[in-house]
Amino acid sequence: MIRKFSRRLLVFIYICICISFLVGCLSPFFNPFRWWLFGFIGLMFPYILITLTIFFFFWLFVKPKWCILAALCFIIGWKSILAVFAFHIGKSFDKNKKQENTLRVMTWNVRSFARIDEKFKKPGLSIHQMKMLDLIKEYDPDVLAMQEFFTVDSGKYFNSVWHFTRDMGYSYYYFSKDEVKYRHFFSGTVIFSKYPIVDTSKASLSLAKDDVTESLLSADIAFKEDTIRVYTGHLQSFGFKEREYEDISKIKNDPSERLDASKNIFRKMRYAFERRGEQAEFIRGKLDSSRHPEIFCGDLNDVPNSYTYFSIKGDKKDAFIASNFGFGQTYYSFSSGFMRELPTLRIDYIFADPRFKILQCDRIPKVFSDHFPVVADVALQK
Repeated sequence: MIRKFSRRLLVFIYICICISFLVGCLSPFFNPFRWWLFGFIGLMFPYILITLTIFFFFWLFVKPKWCILAALCFIIGWKSILAVFAFHIGKSFDKNKKQENTLRVMTWNVRSFARIDEKFKKPGLSIHQMKMLDLIKEYDPDVLAMQEFFTVDSGKYFNSVWHFTRDMGYSYYYFSKDEVKYRHFFSGTVIFSKYPIVDTSKASLSLAKDDVTESLLSADIAFKEDTIRVYTGHLQSFGFKEREYEDISKIKNDPSERLDASKNIFRKMRYAFERRGEQAEFIRGKLDSSRHPEIFCGDLNDVPNSYTYFSIKGDKKDAFIASNFGFGQTYYSFSSGFMRELPTLRIDYIFADPRFKILQCDRIPKVFSDHFPVVADVALQK
């Protein structure tokens, strides 16, 4: 009797996982601004996929006919699987450029170049900043897009823009200066280029009066005989602060406060999903209006198989998916050990126009910021 009940329970869970997987495959089609629940489902999709894969192999050895259901789910959701997991094994990144027509692009949320224990900006160039700059020099991108970029134009502090333009060979740049403090402290998104920037544009992603979301930038870059448009943006984050991380700890360890803590986390996440839905539609409109082959580099603060990801990517090539293997985690939480260990948090991307060929891509798991840099070599096909 117990054995029969256990078998039926297992089949019931299996069917629920299959249904959850198929619902998760619908996430890219429902804007979370109006259908916020799909934002949460998209976030959970990789774990539903892993669970369904385990069930598939379990049934394959125990009762093969039951694995047909999982196989059908994989076929139906193949597009979503390809967005979440890269299948290219054995390709390592070659830092030496092999072709003259190759453009190397890097995107990095640099978290103001600050360590987690740095409360204030100290005069001069810190050892931590030097390590970050050395990493950029090591990969030597031609175009460098950064989010949460920080600089000071006062001689007392380290001027990041001056260092990139004078010492690192990036003669051309476009900086959003979204936030200004004390007349000398600036932060925002930025695009640096070793090739001439012939035109630029800036569009606000702040959709509320009290919002400080960084801007969407574009730079038209004269590369060889062509003009390439590079975009960078930084979409709405969950905005977790100390209180939210305390709530996560309460959810795991304190049953008496679990409900209130969960409500606070839920409200924060729902707001971010809704905002990103609006921002994704806005960015999609900008990308569609481009008259040049474009590359988008940025921090979407959202995972693959989300409305945000598919809307902004469109028909472009995801550089990581095109040449790597695995989930490709790019977010590293300093504040939450739980989030730090999630291998599925790939939220930083390089999307290339179909006219580009992705030669190689790498996400660099160096913990200098709460994001890992992503670098790719692309070639414009005639």
